[in-house]
Order: sequence, then structure tokens, then C-alpha cells
Amino acid sequence: MPRVLKLVKRKLNGNEGSWLAYHLGDDEGGSWLFHPEGTTYTGRWADGREATCFSGVPEEPGCAVLYFAPHQGGWVAAWRRTPHTAITVDLSRPMTRSGDVWSFVDLELDLWHRPDDDDTDPGPRFSRHGRTVGIADDDELDDAVHREWITAGEAAQTRNEARYVADLILDGIRPFTQAAWERFERAVDRGLPAPL
Repeated sequence: MPRVLKLVKRKLNGNEGSWLAYHLGDDEGGSWLFHPEGTTYTGRWADGREATCFSGVPEEPGCAVLYFAPHQGGWVAAWRRTPHTAITVDLSRPMTRSGDVWSFVDLELDLWHRPDDDDTDPGPRFSRHGRTVGIADDDELDDAVHREWITAGEAAQTRNEARYVADLILDGIRPFTQAAWERFERAVDRGLPAPL
């Protein structure tokens, strides 16, 4: 059985979420993590309220998700097939690895890539080689600067990192290759129980 880690995603406004995932291993670029359907997610608001739902998507049974956290870089990528086939990327401060608790601070800006993209999302996007990467929550990044949660310099660095990761996805460069989807399918096929 792979090692179980607790992942913690902290928001700039003080909210956070956490869930458990299996550490599938590392390669030269980063760490691969996975959670199957049935994995729970606990959200905690800055005011102390707490709620639990399923991870991946909040409705039961949630969904299987494969994660990649680079050894260097401010982002965490996720592959999933539910509710649609997609890769999503949280732009963040670099992952902090402390024993069995790994955490990151979400810097609001997100990327998404759907192999079957139907081009109906009106948001900003990059396209190349028949692939599209959309950008979400750029306004929330601007709001974080306005609220002085981050500096304008960190926001600019986050946008540069987003362009870098978008280029990796558009050009099919590791970790955004077909091998990642194959890794996802192998993880699902292992039939691992939801981590406890």
C-alpha cells in the first residue's frame, strides 16, 4: 500500500481545505499523488466553520484525481475524468513537504485543459497544436493584490508561471504527456480504497 499523505490547500483569505492522497512516487520533475473515489474533503473557513464533502467533486462518490506537485515551481496539477476529462492547475506558492502533511497556498489563478474542449467557455485562453488552455480567476488574483494579500510582484510572477505551465500543456511536455493519463488509469485500476 502506498504512503498516505494529508494535502492542505490554503487560500489567501484564511480558508483552507484538506484531503488524504496516496504518494505514488517521485520522478525527476516532482511528486505524483492520487486519491480514488470516496475520498473525503474537509473545508475550514477562517471563522472556524467546517464542512465535509467528497474530494474531486463534492457529490458522492467524489472522483478519482491524480496530482503532480513539481519539486520546484509554484503550481499543482490535477488529472480527472469526472465530471469531464480535464487537467486543472492551481497556481500557488511552492508545495511545502513536512512529514506526512504537504501544503500549498493557492494564489487564485487557475488553468484548465480539456482534451475534448468545445470552445464554449468565453474566458481567456491560449491555443496551439490543436490544444487549448483556459485561464480562470485572473480577477481574483487582481483582488488579492488590491486587498494586499499578495504583492503586485508576486501576482506578476504567478502570471509568468501560468504562461510557463500553459506552454508545457500546449506543447505536451512532461508532466503533461499521454503518460500522465496512463499513470492515472493505472492508479484507478489498482482499486485502492479511499485513504483513511
